[in-house]
Amino acid sequence: MLGLCMNRFGVLSAVFVLLAPVLMLNPASANLSTLTDAGQTDELDAPLVLWKTLLDGRVLTVTDEGNVSVNSFSNGVLAVQWSLGLGVDANHARLDDANELVTVAHQNGVEVVQLSTQTVYRNISTPDPVNDAVYDQEGDLWLMYSAGKRRADQYDAIGFTGVSSSVIQAGISAFEILNDGRLAIASYDKKIYIHSSEGVLTNTLTEPTGIVSSLAKVGNDTLLAGTTGGVAYHYETNAWSVTSTSLGHTKQTTHLSSTSNMFIVGAKQGRVTFLDNNFTVLENFEASGDIVGVLPEFTGQFYAVGVTPDTTKIRYFDLDSDGDGVNDRNDAFPSDPTQSADADEDGYGDNPDGNDADAFPDDETQWSDLDGDGYGDNVAGNNPDLFPNNADQWSDRDGDGYGDNTNGEDGDVFPDEPSQWADADRDRYGDNPDGFMPDACPTVNAFSTVDRYGCPDSDLDGYSNPDEDWTVEDGADALPSNPTQWLDGDGDGFGDAADGQEPDACPWEFGTSRNAVSIDGNSSKGYVAVPSFGCEDLDGDGWVDRTESPLMDADPNEHFDGDGDGVGSNADYDDTRSFIQTEQDHCLNNKNDTSEACQGWNNPAYQAYLNSVAEGETVLGFYAWNASLQDSTEGDSPLNVDDEVLNQVIVVGLGAFIALTVVILAVAFLINKRKTATTTKEYGGINPALSSNASREALEGRGGLSAAGGVISDASWDDDVEQLNFDENEDDGFADMDMKAEGEAADAGSMTYEEESIETIAGMPAPTTAAPEATSAPSTPEMPSQTPPLPESGLPDGWTMDQWRWYGHEWLAKYGKN
Repeated sequence: MLGLCMNRFGVLSAVFVLLAPVLMLNPASANLSTLTDAGQTDELDAPLVLWKTLLDGRVLTVTDEGNVSVNSFSNGVLAVQWSLGLGVDANHARLDDANELVTVAHQNGVEVVQLSTQTVYRNISTPDPVNDAVYDQEGDLWLMYSAGKRRADQYDAIGFTGVSSSVIQAGISAFEILNDGRLAIASYDKKIYIHSSEGVLTNTLTEPTGIVSSLAKVGNDTLLAGTTGGVAYHYETNAWSVTSTSLGHTKQTTHLSSTSNMFIVGAKQGRVTFLDNNFTVLENFEASGDIVGVLPEFTGQFYAVGVTPDTTKIRYFDLDSDGDGVNDRNDAFPSDPTQSADADEDGYGDNPDGNDADAFPDDETQWSDLDGDGYGDNVAGNNPDLFPNNADQWSDRDGDGYGDNTNGEDGDVFPDEPSQWADADRDRYGDNPDGFMPDACPTVNAFSTVDRYGCPDSDLDGYSNPDEDWTVEDGADALPSNPTQWLDGDGDGFGDAADGQEPDACPWEFGTSRNAVSIDGNSSKGYVAVPSFGCEDLDGDGWVDRTESPLMDADPNEHFDGDGDGVGSNADYDDTRSFIQTEQDHCLNNKNDTSEACQGWNNPAYQAYLNSVAEGETVLGFYAWNASLQDSTEGDSPLNVDDEVLNQVIVVGLGAFIALTVVILAVAFLINKRKTATTTKEYGGINPALSSNASREALEGRGGLSAAGGVISDASWDDDVEQLNFDENEDDGFADMDMKAEGEAADAGSMTYEEESIETIAGMPAPTTAAPEATSAPSTPEMPSQTPPLPESGLPDGWTMDQWRWYGHEWLAKYGKN
């Protein structure tokens, strides 16, 4: 290996001699402005990291997968001569100046391939990815790390020498070694750091305004730099004088090279720029992919090599001898500036404005068209013109003598129907009454298709609208606004088609119904509405008469009577109970309903107010009316009490008072009766309060002389007094009261005094005290013949109709006016 390095100097000398012809390639010998894109000549199935023309004219390529190949290159096509697969993820590849060693920098180090032996010459492994590897003039290999170490390390034949560049903190964007061994390291901080061959930083170039993405040495004293923003820099490496130029685009530079009198800059998106020795832009071209190589030819043409993520494309830029903008490679008429293409190769140019223009550039059987209708005049060619003197017509498929171009002169509206050719109203029905599908309304653009053709059909159901010449009886549409109906046998406006809109449920009779009543116990209304159109509906309410409830078929406002009370469900407040027809019925029979409406119906004063409202006067609701009463009495009454509550309190209190009074009187009567019996036992029937004489006589031994006292009857000893019962019966005690009255009357009548009084026995006149009035036996009460009228508020709370029949007149006398 050391011997190989020492021989490199001799090899380099020979290289410069061999390179002379290559360096003398001069695309400027041809006018760059005459070069045009001749198209893609070849495509590789992998992106390249290196394209390099060898001294013998062959091309060296290295792919991103580390495949090193040497290829022949002819007419823009590569042909592999030999290939060596390294199996690495290549980041960059270089060919040394001697055209002998190829360095492939990859993720795990560097592979060096020797072209002459087609083998791997050296393998260096590193823990960090290597982004570039370049041999210097001394034969030492420099490894560049863009990230990680962010420096360049020197390796000799043995290994790492310990010599490194300074660490570039911002990271390294490009790397190059000058002919004198100095290192040029571009950074992401837009600077270029120049180091000595020993790795010592000697100079910093700050001119670039963008990140330098490519560096390339040219000759012995020139360094080219290209940025990511489309600017190129030319440095003279002795004094570091600089010239810069804008490339006319903003694409990142990916390739830098030169010829004897030109500089070439390649960039992303296929941009190729040629500059003269003064670093002035001569011409810009656009190829494909990111440019990695440019190969000029002696005659001025060049190849541009661009890579995409998956492929490599080679495009050729060629001369244009006749100056028609089409390079000679692609010009079918290279000496005729008016023609360049002949697609059908019939010898006539495709440019219609050029010499010998082909009217049919894609048809080799036709080239002339004198009437300019697009059909060739060559009767033996394809699609010959059957109307050569009529520019509007060329064919007649149905052979009726009218051209198939409907809109042209003598055009056939029906080119495939020989019996029709004219259609004045353009509705696609022919005007020939004897032809196929003749138009019954030839002056009206219309589209009926069933009963007649080409007449108005408003609902587009195929049946024409009736008119004075074509009626429903002739087959016209009986329902011209309904696309699903057309027949109406009974003339009631509902169609006979059962599957159409609003089908007639009674097609045999005229009717206007729209719904029928169907009893349904699961429905909250007791029925459901079933669509039923066109049946008899004499009351005009929209419901089929025969399905309405009894008597409802004559009422246009009703159709159902669920409780059979003769009042329809629309007007009936509660159609499930026959005795409730109005809101008043509901409120008077439901005392638990405290809604505003029911409070109003149960309040006589409010009802009186309603009856007193004059016509046109605003009627207050119950709450508003009650509030107005409270407002009017607010100054006099410290407490506002609802009338309904007050009435209930009065009725309950009065009832309690009457019941308590009856109980007290009954108890007093029984106590008095018991006391009388006891007195009778003690004093022989004499009232102690009225017979003090009898008592005194008894004490003096003269009993009976005063005629007061004595035992009248054994009946006075009867102690059988019924036990008091305070439990109320179901009839609120009125029946018991009647029974007791009857019993007491019977007991009073049965009481007799058979023994003579003491005065009679003593022969003394009877006392002059007034005899008590005779009490006549009570008669059995009779039920009144007429029931008193009920108050507007209904039966009082706790009353039954029997009680009201007996005592209602008394309640009315006391409370009826309140």
